[in-house]
Formats: sequence, C-alpha cells, structure tokens
Amino acid sequence: MKLGFIGTGNLASAILNGVLAAGAKTPGEIVVFDRDTDKTAALAAQTGVAVAPCAADVAAACGILFVAVKPKDVAAVAAEIRAAALQNGAVVVSTAAGTPLSALEAAYGANCKLVRIMPNVNAAVGQSMTALCRNATVSDAEFDAVCAICDAFGRSIRLPEAQFSVFTAVAGSAPAFAYLFADALTNAGIRGGMTAADAQLAAAQMLLGSAQMLLESGKPVSDLVRSVCSPGGTTIEGVCSLKADGFEGAVIRAIDATVARDRAMTKER
Repeated sequence: MKLGFIGTGNLASAILNGVLAAGAKTPGEIVVFDRDTDKTAALAAQTGVAVAPCAADVAAACGILFVAVKPKDVAAVAAEIRAAALQNGAVVVSTAAGTPLSALEAAYGANCKLVRIMPNVNAAVGQSMTALCRNATVSDAEFDAVCAICDAFGRSIRLPEAQFSVFTAVAGSAPAFAYLFADALTNAGIRGGMTAADAQLAAAQMLLGSAQMLLESGKPVSDLVRSVCSPGGTTIEGVCSLKADGFEGAVIRAIDATVARDRAMTKER
C-alpha cells in the first residue's frame, strides 16, 4: 500500500523522514505533492520519493494519505481530492490543528475514511508522541495501519476526540516548554562556569535519560522525584525552591492557556 503526502512542510517532512528511517516504507512506496514545486523537488532529490503533478493524483495512487496543510486550507484541498480518495477507498489522515472530525466530514463527506492525528515536532528524530481518532467509516484494520505508520516515527495513542485539546497542550505544544526548560538549565550552567556547549549537552542528556526512566520504570512521577531527593541533601533544596517559586503552577497554567487557545481555534472554524 502506497503512502501519500499532500503538503510537505516541516511536520510532513519530519513524518516522511521518520517513516523512511524506520523502514516502514521505501521511497518507491511514497508519493508527495506540494504547490511549492521547489520544495518537492528538493525532497525527492533527498529521499527518492515520487512527486505527483497534482493532489488528486496522490489521492488516486495511495491507500493512506497524509494531508498536512493549514486549517484554513482544509476545505480547498478536500475539494481537490475527495472524489479520487472516495473512488480509491483511501484513508485521509489530517494533521490540521483545531480541526475536528465533524469539520473534516463537512469538507470530505461522512462516507470518506477520515483519521485525525496530532503529532509533534519530535517526529523529525523518530520520537513523536501522536494521538489518533477516526470517524465511523474507518475499519479497525485501516486504523491499525495508520497507527503503525505513526509508531514508525515515535509512539501513538488512541484517544477520544474530546481529549485532543488537552493532548495538544501536553504533547503537541509542550516540546517548546521542554526546550525553554533546557535553555534555562543551560544558562544556569553557563552562570556556574560551564561552557554553553557542555551545559546544553548535560541538560539534553538529563532530559533524555529522565524521559527514558519515566517510560521504563512504571513508577508514578512523584516517586521518581523523591527517589532523587536524599534527606537533607542538595536536590530537595532545589525542588523546594521550584515549588516555592510556583514552578508546578506555572506549568499547569501554561497547559490551561494552550488548551483554551486550541478550543477557541476549533470554535472559530
């Protein structure tokens, strides 16, 4: 089954490269289209994927079709490809933020196979966290196939669509929060006499190892925090300082603000 991409921006290119790096698809099994022909030419030269002359040709050739366009362009792209997608029985996978299945069905028709996903930028290094939901037209086998593609560039989770706004904040937007934390750690290291490169490396490896520990230990986060804090030691002083300065509250408020904006975008459609 061929895999198609309509739109080859940063997110779509990250997904495509993740799929290729994982060996989930070969370049010969991927077809792309973008109105920016220079962009698709460069992508084809880099990866060996095929370039279609129009969006409808991608929909006609591919069983799974990632549509990675801005929310404002969803309806226009749907008008171009829905006939070919329906005739081919393609599963249309939308990455558009703030665009629920109801809006996708209004654009494509309820009889079109539609999956909504929310990946994050870490797809570029094969470590995205991606949420998925589907409409009633998508079969279990087809949904499994889309989930398998998403697992090729990270991890996936099947969620009720009602939880997508919260997921968007916790996993889709939060890489920016993690990078902000890493930047603060780097600056603190520099202030203490480390070089910028050494401080950034130390912060990055710490975050990577901590994430791996969180995934593999199976322990509650609170237990992991306490496991690093020796009685009367240095770490507990830092933890208490963060709590006193409202660290946890600031994170929760950032998530709340992100959720509110995502829900507002959905209502604006």
